Amino acid sequence: MGDKKFIGTLPQKELLKLYAKHVNGPKVKLFKGFGLNVIPGEREGIKFKILERVKESGPPLEIINCRSSGGVFNLGHRNPRIIQYVKDALDWLDLGDHMILSEWRALLGKKLAELMPPGITKTTFGVSGGEAIDCAIKFSRAYTKRKGCVSAIGGYHGHTGFAMLTGDPDFKENFLWGNSDFRQVPFGDIDAMKRAITEDVACVILETIPATGGVLIAPEGYFAAVREACDDKGTMMIIDEVQAGLGRTGEFWAIYGGMYPNEKIVPDFMVLGKGMSSGIYPLSTCSYKPFIEKAVFKEDPFIHISTTGGSDIGCAIAHEMLEIQSDPKFLEHVKEMGKLFGKGLNEIADKNPDLIKDVRGRGLMWGVEYHTETDGQLAMLHSINEGILLNYCGNKKDTLIIMPPLIVKKEEIEDIIERLDRAMSNFMKLKKK
Repeated sequence: MGDKKFIGTLPQKELLKLYAKHVNGPKVKLFKGFGLNVIPGEREGIKFKILERVKESGPPLEIINCRSSGGVFNLGHRNPRIIQYVKDALDWLDLGDHMILSEWRALLGKKLAELMPPGITKTTFGVSGGEAIDCAIKFSRAYTKRKGCVSAIGGYHGHTGFAMLTGDPDFKENFLWGNSDFRQVPFGDIDAMKRAITEDVACVILETIPATGGVLIAPEGYFAAVREACDDKGTMMIIDEVQAGLGRTGEFWAIYGGMYPNEKIVPDFMVLGKGMSSGIYPLSTCSYKPFIEKAVFKEDPFIHISTTGGSDIGCAIAHEMLEIQSDPKFLEHVKEMGKLFGKGLNEIADKNPDLIKDVRGRGLMWGVEYHTETDGQLAMLHSINEGILLNYCGNKKDTLIIMPPLIVKKEEIEDIIERLDRAMSNFMKLKKK
């Protein structure tokens, strides 16, 4: 991996002290309680090493990343094709200037238009998923001249302005951030959604598979009914595929055949983040139908900008990522690995009915629901001690979300299942004592 001057610059103990002192002390304390007060070091493929083990009973030195940072590491850590592409691009490119035109924003916009559900041909760039969500809500309000927004209870769309208003109370109350124009309904309940979409609603925003909400799977026909309800009221439909998109379900889009093969819903907006970075350079996108552009940019083409969003280097990297992940062979691999993974998780659930309540997912995005929140969180710790990094869903703490990188191989899936099986076996032994 070459010169290690960027890895292990100080002993782990010293780095943890610096993090607590200058970045976030409560986070260090929380991770210490989990036995995960470690610093990642070398990283490659689906794994990363930690600088030092904290204790013998804690996680091993090498961790399999089944969190993938919500899809940031869809292509694994330091994907060699992406790394080489970045090195080549840096001979020619830098950030670019957000106020002037850009070769790579043009090329990436064209690529996205080719891949998007039909009719979504325009893209505005940002840095984070939350920023892109803000953009979609702003544009919806500009087009409809309405203020209302409907989202799902338990959903999560980011920590920024409008994005935070769509989320659950825990994310916004501490910041005195509330707005009666923003309302929530249960995910998957079409009757509640129809009642909420009134004449003052600018947009409905939904994750195709709510991740923080518990990897929830909507009933068949739900999104088609939401689309119809939006059309009836002249309301914009925003789909957040920050985690479920880019091939995560085995289809490139979850909303367009990835949830149910015969359902190909076309929203007004598609929002992407996380995986657009290729694990290397932050980038998010808000893509939309062209009629929306006139309501936003006709009078002032600079009314919405992002200084580092859609940088030349970021767009070039994302373009190469899309070449990789839209390849039919790549998507077929995700489908095959998803079937193998789902089968293994269900077998673990069948062996532990007193522990696991439900297993649900698509492709390589899975949720394992436990009977209690405590069981879910303890199961997470046992999994980490077996070298599997995963986490519980923030708005449904009885459910673990498991998202290995999309490049995971058959033997690696088998290894992950074996470790998770061992973790649950150890957990059950402890519960019976």
